[in-house]
Amino acid sequence: MATPTKDMNHFDDLLTCTICLETFKVPKYLPCLHTFCESCIQTYIVSSMQKEEKSEGFKCPVCRTFISYDKRPDKPEAWASSLPMNHFVMSMLDKRSIQRSEKLCNSCQFNDKTKKAISWCTSCEEAFCEQCNECHKSFKVTAKHKLISINEIQAGNSDLKISEVLSCEEHPEKIVEVYCADHSKPCCTLCATLSHRKCENVISIENAAKGIKQSNLTTTLVKKLDERNKKLNEIIENRKDSTTKFEKTTENIMQEVSTLKRIVNDHLDKLEEKIKFDLASSKKHVIMKFTDEVNTFSSYKSTSANWQSALNMSVEHGSDQQCLMEVNKICPKMTILEKEMEEDMKKMKNITIDFVPSDLIGKFKTSADSFGCLNIVEKEFPSALYIGGFREKVDFRSGGIKILQRISAADKSQTSAIFIADYLVITSSHNSNVVKYRLDGHFVDSLAVERSPTDITQVDQTQVAISIYGKNKILFVDIAEMKLIRTLDVEGLGVYGLCCTEGNTFIISTGSTLTWVNSSGKNLKQKSIGGHSFYVSKSDLNDCVSGDGNSSVSRLDGDTTVTMFTYTNAKLKGPRGIGIDFDGNIYIAGYLSKNIHQITNDGKLIRVIPIETFGLQYPWTIRFAPNSNKFVVTCGGSGQVVMCEID
Repeated sequence: MATPTKDMNHFDDLLTCTICLETFKVPKYLPCLHTFCESCIQTYIVSSMQKEEKSEGFKCPVCRTFISYDKRPDKPEAWASSLPMNHFVMSMLDKRSIQRSEKLCNSCQFNDKTKKAISWCTSCEEAFCEQCNECHKSFKVTAKHKLISINEIQAGNSDLKISEVLSCEEHPEKIVEVYCADHSKPCCTLCATLSHRKCENVISIENAAKGIKQSNLTTTLVKKLDERNKKLNEIIENRKDSTTKFEKTTENIMQEVSTLKRIVNDHLDKLEEKIKFDLASSKKHVIMKFTDEVNTFSSYKSTSANWQSALNMSVEHGSDQQCLMEVNKICPKMTILEKEMEEDMKKMKNITIDFVPSDLIGKFKTSADSFGCLNIVEKEFPSALYIGGFREKVDFRSGGIKILQRISAADKSQTSAIFIADYLVITSSHNSNVVKYRLDGHFVDSLAVERSPTDITQVDQTQVAISIYGKNKILFVDIAEMKLIRTLDVEGLGVYGLCCTEGNTFIISTGSTLTWVNSSGKNLKQKSIGGHSFYVSKSDLNDCVSGDGNSSVSRLDGDTTVTMFTYTNAKLKGPRGIGIDFDGNIYIAGYLSKNIHQITNDGKLIRVIPIETFGLQYPWTIRFAPNSNKFVVTCGGSGQVVMCEID
């Protein structure tokens, strides 16, 4: 059922240009996803360029993100016209226009006639009068188009969806008809022919969008945006509270200074002026720092809130295709935004100030040379971004370990395991199978696979990828139905450890090499390391961690493969599985040293956990459930699996 007019009013802010503060006219959006009238953003771009003698871009008026235009038309006056049209907003405006007022026939308007429209075509996205409506139904090419009564739309009783037909971003004159699953990209048939002809998984946009609104990806993103905005509000309020407290503290110090002043004579007047100057200077510096931080995170909030509104509107009022488009726009930008926020939060300090009177204040007449000194204290600002799922306070660094379940997944040999949905999924090298268990340890189902599966990684909400060592293969399995989907041959690569990153790119670890491949098996890049890279894990920021020698583990930048740190310890021998909790702490399974090393995300040792804690002999893999304190440890010899939690 369509949204009544009163409910559409909820999205008025999303349909209003933030420059002219009026309803959008020809809405165009920037890479940061903020939308403006074409004329407004054109005037803004020209004005910005006039202020800069040499510039290759401009900053978004809302979030201040730099927009580069080095490959656009030469004249800034033409930049706005080359921006992509926000068809979703255009459709929202059409729908709101229909609901709020009398709609005129679009066909008649082309002939300078004015007739009241009675229907709306969801395919053509045009309104028709009674005569044009009959003609539209009589032509063969449009006979099957869906027509909806405008009276029903205005009454809120229709099933009208927004942007059922979507224009391709690369070729605006074409309609989005297919979806490349290999590159997670909606595209028109021209895109498919030119850029995706070698891709194996190109399907119709309708099939790709089925269930997207109810999918784990969309619901998780909605929840993630909600949590992100809550966290941004907390940060902004924290900075505002810190500003207020700091100002109050400076006021208290001034009162103390004034009290001391009353018990001294004119000799302290000069010293009082000095302390006032120092205090005012410190206050100005710190308040400016807090203000800058508030502005920075307000900008982040604006961007995140804009994404959330657009996604919520897409989920509530958009078609499945539009929802898919919005999700694909927001996901990669969310990762970049979070990385920028993490970096800014690492730079933040909680600053306080106090006043220490001079020891010689009692002898000021003869020896005092100052009123006192100001001490500004900076403390680390908590930079963890808590996003959805389990986010209770957990003391990962010193909390106790509780055994929840013990599972005998095999009689012997190695196993690997991951949490997916409400299940624990385990591969057994000895049994050559993948098995699904409930979190209470009860067996659910199993699937026989090729010999020697060594690792498992999650691809999406129901699909996993399994590495087959020695056969250069990756198997894709639907865990919901426990069936093999496809087999990917990775020629020339030994596949042992495996993890999936954004965009369905896989990192394969074997011996002294890490290799990045796409979902078609194409080799994207490689990194040589010191050996013992049995397994590899990735963080939320797309960095990866793997063994780098008999007693070392390294963390690499996922984009550049630059080594961020290498952790080495004499008590670590034979590193195998890597686990990462939602606070970013890293856990290393020491197979030969029979322990688990817990380190910080910058490579500093927190503690060494004896393997006896888990009742195992040789730790093999360790994996955490997403956004949870639950984790699983497998044994490298007995086939035993232990599910635990940190409390």
